[in-house]
Amino acid sequence: MKKFEIELKWATAFTAISIAWVYLEKYFGYHDEFVSKQALFSLFLIIPQALIYIVSIRQKRERYYNGTITWQKAFLSGVVLSAVIAGLSPAAIYLMVEIISPAFFSNIVEYRAAEGVPREGLEQIYNLNSYITQAIFNNLATGVFLSAIIALVLKKKEK
Repeated sequence: MKKFEIELKWATAFTAISIAWVYLEKYFGYHDEFVSKQALFSLFLIIPQALIYIVSIRQKRERYYNGTITWQKAFLSGVVLSAVIAGLSPAAIYLMVEIISPAFFSNIVEYRAAEGVPREGLEQIYNLNSYITQAIFNNLATGVFLSAIIALVLKKKEK
């Protein structure tokens, strides 16, 4: 467990930031009156999420590997971080859509249905189970991608 202490800490921070972001989306109206722009606003969440990966992998390099780290070890640290984040995402999504913004799904379905998208398809996309599945796979995919790039930047060989 000590081996992955850094990844656990930063996965928790990542999840907390994601939950806070959803609260901001709701506060600024992206879950009701500006629901049409919610997806665009959500894209900006990648910035603090990428920063979490950078800080986590850098901390792993400095504290666990004493200032040096290979690309493989940095990448593996990022992949572990991604897996922990994916594991935490069902609880986070539940909190987001059941506690913070319970009307989000109905609002987005109504908006998209008014655009002419069939309601049945929308209800298959915008529901708790679908969002949990999407969150798990999106967090894994994005995390692995970010980890590969960040590992290239943060790798450091022994002097």
